[in-house]
Amino acid sequence: MAIQKESVSTDVSAARVAEINRLHRDFVKILKKGAMTAFEIGKSLSDVKYRTLDASDSWPQWCKDNLDFDEDTANRYLRVYENFKDNPKLLIGQTIFGALKSISAPQQEKQGRVEYGNPDKQYEFPWEYAFEKPPLSKAKLKNYRFEIPSNHDIYLIRRGFNAPIKIVDLLTSDPEENLKTVYRGMMETIQRALEMYFQEVERIESLQEEK
Repeated sequence: MAIQKESVSTDVSAARVAEINRLHRDFVKILKKGAMTAFEIGKSLSDVKYRTLDASDSWPQWCKDNLDFDEDTANRYLRVYENFKDNPKLLIGQTIFGALKSISAPQQEKQGRVEYGNPDKQYEFPWEYAFEKPPLSKAKLKNYRFEIPSNHDIYLIRRGFNAPIKIVDLLTSDPEENLKTVYRGMMETIQRALEMYFQEVERIESLQEEK
């Protein structure tokens, strides 16, 4: 005698399906606000980093002491802001993942931003802020500034030029977590030395212009 298998119902109530779809739509709405939220966070971080902190303050240390998230996350928020500040409407309806993906794609230099020439990783810096900040050292610089966009590089920014020049490239591995603050201090010491050197460069250039 054949045993008849009990049929398993696959019917799902219309109410359950509607609830699943409603939750999905709500989730998508939240995701699509992600890029604009990241933009606003990045805008505030940019104001802190480039307008509020003293020249002697360490950005990594400030992030560590004040934020509920790490420096890498803060820098991603900054990237979203710096890349879309000229047209934030492009972020409407975008997820933060989509915004970061569009930033990572190869692209030409945009107005108000400098792309540092690393084919594997791009560093963006709002170079219009460079001359609003005083040098780290006591050097009196009018036409030159320096920026440290990564653990290994220092860039020279020349007033009137469209792009910075990599002036230091330390071929070292990334510092251990407990050495990051000391490592950053070393880079800033190098930056101060460069500023003092280019103070003399400016003096010589000024004398040559007077001739």
